Formats: sequence, C-alpha cells, structure tokens
Amino acid sequence: MQEGSFEWYQSVFKSILDGQMDLYENQNDTYQLLLNMKQELTFNNKEVMDYAIKISKYAHEMAAYMAATTGMAEYDDLYWKFLLLEGQHYQVDSGLLYLEKNRVPSERFYEPRRSVFMQHGIIQSLQDLMDDKLDIFALSVPPGCGKSTLEDFFLSLVGGWFPNCFNLSSAHSSILTRSLYDGVLEIINDPVEYTWHEIFPNVQMQGTNAKETTVNLERNGRFKTWTFRSIDGSLTGATRCNKFLTADDLVSGIEEALNKNRLKTLWTKVANDLRSRRLDGCKEFYIATRWSVHDPIGKLQTLYAGDPRARFIAVPALNEKGESNFMFTVNGFSKEYFEDARKAMDDISFNCLYQQKPVEREGLLLPADELRRFYLEKHHVPEGVSGYTVFPKKDPDAIWGVCDTKDKGTDFESLPIAYQFGEDFYIPDVVFDDETNYEILDNKTAAILIRHQPHKVRFESNQAGGRIADNISKMIKGKARTIIEPKYTTANKETKILVNSDWIKKHCLFLEPSEYQVKSDYGRFMENVTSYTTKAKVLHDDGPDSLAMLAEFVSKPEARQSYIRQSPV
Repeated sequence: MQEGSFEWYQSVFKSILDGQMDLYENQNDTYQLLLNMKQELTFNNKEVMDYAIKISKYAHEMAAYMAATTGMAEYDDLYWKFLLLEGQHYQVDSGLLYLEKNRVPSERFYEPRRSVFMQHGIIQSLQDLMDDKLDIFALSVPPGCGKSTLEDFFLSLVGGWFPNCFNLSSAHSSILTRSLYDGVLEIINDPVEYTWHEIFPNVQMQGTNAKETTVNLERNGRFKTWTFRSIDGSLTGATRCNKFLTADDLVSGIEEALNKNRLKTLWTKVANDLRSRRLDGCKEFYIATRWSVHDPIGKLQTLYAGDPRARFIAVPALNEKGESNFMFTVNGFSKEYFEDARKAMDDISFNCLYQQKPVEREGLLLPADELRRFYLEKHHVPEGVSGYTVFPKKDPDAIWGVCDTKDKGTDFESLPIAYQFGEDFYIPDVVFDDETNYEILDNKTAAILIRHQPHKVRFESNQAGGRIADNISKMIKGKARTIIEPKYTTANKETKILVNSDWIKKHCLFLEPSEYQVKSDYGRFMENVTSYTTKAKVLHDDGPDSLAMLAEFVSKPEARQSYIRQSPV
C-alpha cells in the first residue's frame, strides 16, 4: 500500500477511529490528517471528498460532545475547525452553523431552529439539491418560521461555493425581493456577525446594484451571481440562472389564491417568464405559504408527481396531536400561540397560513373570480387591461349602508357602503374592524357615514346593536343626513348568506384588488367574503353576513325609493 494513497489514508483513519476518539490527541490527529488528505489527494474526487466529510462529521460530533462534557476550549476549537472544513466543501448544515460562529448563541438564527429543520427533512433536502440527488425542492411552512432568512443564508453559501455561476431569486413583490437582496448583502458584508469571509477567504465582491438588486462576486459576465427580481418585474433578458432558481411566496395572499384567473396568470408567468430563465442543470428551490391547490407549488406537484428528483415538504404549525412543530430553542412558537392565531381568523385562512392545507374551491360561496369588480378612476386601470368597469361619473340613485355590529369577543364590525346605479350596487368603502375599544370603533363608524352621506343605514340591533345605532345617530347629527334604522333579526346567518349569495354576485360590484391594501379594512373584508365556505365551520362570517343584510335591505319595497345624492367618491 503506497503511502499517501486513498487506501493508505483509509487505513490510518481506521486505526485512529478504532482508538479513543474522546481523546483530544486523536481528534486533533484526525483533523490534521484530513488537511493532509485534502492537499495531497484534493477533494475534487467525489469518493475521496465523501469519505473525508463522513470522517469529519463523526469527529466534529465527538469534539462537540467532549466540549459540552468537559468545558475544555480545545475541544470547542476543534469542533469549529471541522465545521469550517465541511462548510468549505458544500455541506449545508455545517456552513449554516459556521456562518454564525461569532454571534451570541441566543441571537443566532440557525442553531436554535436546527433541530426542527433537521427533523422535517429541510436541511437534508437542501443538501440533496447540492449533491445532485434532487432537481426541485418546495417547502411550505407557516409565516414567521424563518423560511426567508433560511433562503438568505443558503443563497450566501451558494454564491461562495460557486462565485462564477449565476442565480435568480423571485417573489410576489419587489419589496420582498429587496429584503432578500439586503439579507444576502448583510451576511457577506458584516464580518462581526457573520464569518462568510472565513469560509470563502478567496472570494471577492465585484459589485452591487441596489436599483437592479444584483450582487456580483468574481464573475465578469453579463449575468450576476445573484439577481433578485419580482415575478411581475422584467425577467426576460435580465438574467439567466445556471445554478439555483429560488422563489419565495409567489402568491400575494388569499384573494389571489381564490381567483382562478389570477392564479392562471401567475402560473403563466412562472412557467413562461421565471422557469424559462433556467439553463440545463439549474436547481429549483421554492418556499411559500400554501394558499391554493392551484398555486405554483400545487402546479409543480402535479407536473412532477412521482418524480424522485422532486421533493415537496409541508410542515403545519400544529401536528396531528395538536402540538407545535416549531418549538425552537429560542423564539419558538408554542401550541398556545398558534391556537390564539386560530381564534382571530376563519378556518380556511388558518388552514392555509398555518396548517399548509391549501384552499379547495369546493364549497366557496362567493369565490373571488365570480365577483364583479370596478376601478375608482379610469386612469387607475393598468395598461393592457380590457373589459373593465369604472365607478360611474354621475349621481347615484341612492347610497346605502348596512352594519353587522360587533359585540364582545373576536367578531368584526362590517359596514359596507353601497352606491346604487339602477340594479347595480358599487361598494367603494367599508368598515371591517375587530377593534375592542368601542369609542375608537364608533368614531370610525361615524366617520364613514359622514364621508359618504348614505340616505339610509340599517344596524343589526341584536345585543349591542341597538346601543351602537343610538350612539352613532347622536355622533352624526348635523353632519350627515342619514336615517339610521335598527333592525332586530332572527334569521339563521348561514341560511341568510346562502339565500342571498346569488344576488350578491349579480348585483354587487367590489373594488379591483389593485385599489386597496391587503391589510386595510377593505382587504380584510374581501378576504372574509371570498373565503366563506359551506364545507367547513367558519369562525367569522361578518363580511358575507353584512352583504346578505344589504340584499334584504334594498330588496324591500319600502326601501326601494330613489334618493339622489352627490357622490363624494
């Protein structure tokens, strides 16, 4: 057996490992031998590198054990040396750990989350991408569980390992892609918090472009090491990707998820614009909150069903036993945290956001793509859009309001304002709020009535409704010519909504999604309306219930009079 051959190294390692690996001398000998092996044989040979990494990982685990049991700094130092060696040679877990070597343990991102990520196969899947065992990996986890930061960490390693390759990252908005860009730069440029330059001492930054959100390391070609671009941004000609294509939350929210036309358009962009940027051999990594079975990850699952080189992992907030899947050692999420989140939203939203159970359209009573929409002004219409409706530039026949009042608990007050033009009812504004400070909520309610001057508003007078109606009447006196009508109802809500759903779809027009913010009252109202289902228990039905109230209110013969008011819209 020739000294310095692979077989010789294997023999020497065996003799060391057969000894007492809890001894510092044997662990240090292992490390020095690995360095010699790397120099003499290089790790370009896959068999050699795989063997070396296997030895190193065993040794670093022993060093970690001895450091923890003895408190000796020498073992801890060896542990980090082994990790550095592994991190420099395409080992995801080791690289992620070493990046934060100098950070205070309680402030680290990866180490407190490591056991959870490992348990669910997330890190192994990233490693399988690196080892060419996978071509596609899609991960679905609840918000706030670190998926975007994990992407930043992983991308920083990919750039260091392959500085002359080019990668593309996308998301539903430029705000999100900019945060990914900033995250990667922070890891590279902050030598105090991160050890990126220790892992990649010979990789140099060539330039960044904040406007184009690109980062370039060693390469001087047309395409940069990283390009961050939203799905709606200019992708054609901007870049190619030959190493990694990553995408973070391509679906903007539940309303887009429940609109099959918007999802169809989104998938066209993913297939034709985003994925067409790949060159042969490029790997794909998708992370998202699942909203719909027809979202991009759902489409990929269908497309690659049964393909062993495509892996899809969805980790729900709560497991089958109702226990948290995300009890990190630092800043984890308890069962109680997720249960509290469940109380504040309808079942569909919770199942999507937290349980990674995408929405099935079956049972949706008022799906987003079946609702009529309008723009407030013609100049608000995006270029190229046809078949649109604009709010009429004439006096309405009448202006209506209905208020599904809030009592105690987590209910919402829902008060849509409806402008009547013939048989059409345009809804440009709404109060949809679960505010528990009733003074604030009453002021908000009075303000919308003063702003729009409806001729008549019906307040549900069950429980607190009568008190609220009286209070609002006093607040708007002399400021609005509005008749407030309390109305006690005994009708079953579910039946009322079901009976009036067809009328709502035929006669009500809602703002186009581009006309409001997702987290605004109108955005929350539309989410509540479009996610209402007959197939599951719904925690909050305030939005569709107020629309059903509107249908019944304006359909009464005594109510259907003509009230001409100047439009304040």
